[in-house]
Amino acid sequence: MAPPSNTTQTNGQTGERSRQNVRTGGRSRPCRGCPSSDIRDPRNFERQASKAQTRALLAAALHKLSGVLGIIAMTWATVVLLGGVVGNLSTWDFYLVSALLLIESLRLFIIQIFIARRGILFREKRHPAEFEFTDNQPSLLSSLSFVGQALSGSIAIACLFLTAYRIYIRRSPTLSLENGARHVAASLWIFYIIVIVNFTIAILSAVLHLLFRRFQRSIDTSGGNKHANSLAIFYGTIYRTAIEHGITQTAKVELLDFAFDKIASDLRRNIRPLIVRTLNREMITYMYESNGVVMACQYLKGEDLWKRIAAASLQGFWYEEARIGTKQDLFWSLRERVFSAGRDADASLNSIECLARYWSLERNEGPHPFLVDIPHGGNVLDTIVNLMLMETRSTVHFRVRAFEACCRDLRVLNHLYRQVDQHFKQPMDKRKIGRYLVELIDKEVQKYYGEERGKVIESDECLAKFSNSNLARLCIKLSVLLSPESEKVRIVARIYSARALMLLLQHCDDETHESKAASALKKWIETRIILEPYPYYAKADIEAAERVRAWVGLRPLSWSSVTIRDVANLSNVMSPEDIQGIVESVRGISDADHPVEA
Repeated sequence: MAPPSNTTQTNGQTGERSRQNVRTGGRSRPCRGCPSSDIRDPRNFERQASKAQTRALLAAALHKLSGVLGIIAMTWATVVLLGGVVGNLSTWDFYLVSALLLIESLRLFIIQIFIARRGILFREKRHPAEFEFTDNQPSLLSSLSFVGQALSGSIAIACLFLTAYRIYIRRSPTLSLENGARHVAASLWIFYIIVIVNFTIAILSAVLHLLFRRFQRSIDTSGGNKHANSLAIFYGTIYRTAIEHGITQTAKVELLDFAFDKIASDLRRNIRPLIVRTLNREMITYMYESNGVVMACQYLKGEDLWKRIAAASLQGFWYEEARIGTKQDLFWSLRERVFSAGRDADASLNSIECLARYWSLERNEGPHPFLVDIPHGGNVLDTIVNLMLMETRSTVHFRVRAFEACCRDLRVLNHLYRQVDQHFKQPMDKRKIGRYLVELIDKEVQKYYGEERGKVIESDECLAKFSNSNLARLCIKLSVLLSPESEKVRIVARIYSARALMLLLQHCDDETHESKAASALKKWIETRIILEPYPYYAKADIEAAERVRAWVGLRPLSWSSVTIRDVANLSNVMSPEDIQGIVESVRGISDADHPVEA
């Protein structure tokens, strides 16, 4: 998961690079005041939700009233008419009352069946190669709701017509006080009036429910997002709660609790995190401004897996929110989840990646939020570094992408370089650190090919001491992930390993040694950063891969031959023209400058 970005066009001849673009990923900071940012007032969402709740309660109240009248009509029919004066009823009245009694029971049963549909869960396709976002859950629920209400309304209309036919067309002496037995006419009149009122309210309830539901759907999609459904789902939740548990119980449905349940439900349905953010953008902003941060910290420590995944993902969704960098309790809670091997760890690493990428664009001179120490020691960056150096069960490419995103920020790179001084009595400048890194990487490359190393720049003892630093160990780890001996490492992990290694080496500000490192790694990058069969690549993968290949002087890849999805735009497949534009923007070249490599 990564924030949407725009690549920045660089100027100059082939082979030249912009240091700023390399460190920031060629992105520009999003405009918070622009309409395209889709950042809405959270108070507006709360007002719309309150109106949705009122509409749902009105429709539910009419349905409950219809149900009460239906029970009264059935009781009156069974006790008074069929139980007390059945011998004085005409044949027509007997069959009509019996039919209305059975039909009303059927109508209430149908409504209850179509409302109690909690077990229905439409999942998106699980396999990445079959990924197709259609989100049929809302349409499925709407169809079921429409069928239920339409059947209820149709039954009510039919019963209303039969009752009207009995009263106004097929007149009978039993409805006349002069000709009928005592109380029979009055009993029938009472029953038919109850039935008329009941079915009239039932028709009104069904019509209003369908109209309100459609109206809520229109409000959700009014911002141009045709898949948004937060308010419509909230309306349905209030309506169902009122029907199943009573209108008074809807007061217990807190909007913030509903929002967490909605995010967890969407993630459980296998919808990609960035798409979940797009579908619920206004609701997510409301959550941030309405004590959602505190609840996210609590859920991260809870037992509910999908609530933990939702809480971990929300931090990445909130990357554009004001003062998110000050929510240290949130980051420290997130830090505790990255060592697990479940989907909550992947969601945590996704959020760390998203936040780190966004902060690298801000040019903020203050302390990096991931470098703020937790009470009693440690910080988020140290956790990511330890995770990179450990052999854990968590997915490699999630770890590498999170670390690479952190390395885009100069504050993180400075921190990693400063940590080297802990192993030496005298401070070391960037260039000296760069020489050591090149020496270690060259040694790793030569070891793979079984060749003898040349003479080291510094003594072996000094180099061995340097190799104990986290920076050196990180570079070796990234080299190993990139090397041909790591055959099982996925192509995406190799791309971001090379990109992170490139950022670490470029920070030494020594063109000579950086060039030596690029030369040493060129053969590995040429054979390992290539297009392989893969379900789909993301736009960010193109940017990272092409920057690395340009760094070592390799030609662009033929990205038009594979599937590229824009994960920030509902994962739509990108056109060859857009792909080519990204490659040219990243490299600052045209096809004439560098032929495309097949």
